[in-house]
Amino acid sequence: MNNIYFFLFLLLISSNLIAQSGFIVEETTVASFKMGSMKSSAHKYFSEDMYYSKIDFSFKGKGLARLMSRNMKNGTTISFQDSTIIKINHKKNRFTKTLLSEFLEEDSPSDKENDESKKEEEKEEDSKPIVSDTIEIVNGFESYKVTDVSGDEGSSALLWFTSEMQKSDIVTSMQIKIDKFEKDWMNFDMDGDLSELGINENAVVVKAIFSSEDGEFEYNLKRYLAIDSIPEIFRIPENYKQVKKL
Repeated sequence: MNNIYFFLFLLLISSNLIAQSGFIVEETTVASFKMGSMKSSAHKYFSEDMYYSKIDFSFKGKGLARLMSRNMKNGTTISFQDSTIIKINHKKNRFTKTLLSEFLEEDSPSDKENDESKKEEEKEEDSKPIVSDTIEIVNGFESYKVTDVSGDEGSSALLWFTSEMQKSDIVTSMQIKIDKFEKDWMNFDMDGDLSELGINENAVVVKAIFSSEDGEFEYNLKRYLAIDSIPEIFRIPENYKQVKKL
């Protein structure tokens, strides 16, 4: 009888571990600048071998930039089980499915060069942030505030990061895998190296505001927790048509 109880106990533990194998992240960004304004909301789901995203994005241009105005509802599914990537256009009810190897072959070398130049620019930045010692509740998270006093004329930066909650191992490991496939600038990623600011490198950014003479940008983390199933919003509706190119 004791063996049966022990077996049930192990089964319960294993089921709880399985239930925690997925992680949901929800984010919003808004920005206003000379050329216009943008806003986006992103829903993301991470597991050990699957990644899903659904992003609503809009840009309203000013002056000549009005020609660039657009509204997009896109999605991405990356599977490391069958080595495929699915790109979805929710406005046109269309999607493409490509092998990860083929997708990388289509990647532009110039994009990689731009990524490297951005990293060099970031390394050259010299900031002197002030970290508060008072906990605030921001977007439902217990957080500390960082104030940037780098001295750049007309610019400022505010950052809030979690006081105790730390980054999910699932999110961190999967983010490294998908970085080469998800490069869309609208899919803004705040998961940087906070240790450079003297902050716990595993803390999670829950809010960020950057202002300059060119405009203002604001990021907000709305949700960050483990879930036991893939949300329906990431399922491809049956009426969507698979095409060769979006």
